[in-house]
Amino acid sequence: MIDAAWFLEAPPAEISAAPVILRRSSRADTDALVEAVNASLEHLRPWMLWAQVAATTESIGSFLAGADASWDARTEFQYLITEAGSPTILGCCGLHARLGIGALEIGYWVHVGHVRRGLASTAAGALTSAGLRLPGMSRMEIHCDAANRASAGVPRRLGYRLDRIENRPPTAPGETGALLIWVYEPPA
Repeated sequence: MIDAAWFLEAPPAEISAAPVILRRSSRADTDALVEAVNASLEHLRPWMLWAQVAATTESIGSFLAGADASWDARTEFQYLITEAGSPTILGCCGLHARLGIGALEIGYWVHVGHVRRGLASTAAGALTSAGLRLPGMSRMEIHCDAANRASAGVPRRLGYRLDRIENRPPTAPGETGALLIWVYEPPA
């Protein structure tokens, strides 16, 4: 794990990105997140290693506890994607400090019942802006397998450039092992 002690501050706990709100996840979200993940398993299974088994109260509770600890340690910032005024979880996204000083990686997934509404693009765009407002930030990245066309469309729509393709062993059933590394660096 990369030492993220260089972060002087965390991003906001809530980010408004009409029509959605990104809010810091908490342990109170356990049951709703179990339901959202399990409803979306077939949709997520090809691309997410963690989606190979059903979510349980214990597994999601552990994830959320880890998310709290990671937020406090400034190594990951997990958000739930919701609509304003609604407790329904539309997906999950986050900023991950695993690239080294000055860079963050964005990850996201959307509930199967809410795909093709631009929610991943909206969330990733909001996280791009929030991440780049943090002191010392100069680069944002989004990584996805070449076969995941929907996910690859997100950075393309947001003005990220395809920096490189790295070969790695596939980690989920739908992956080819060709990891697309998308980069956004704001103009100087």
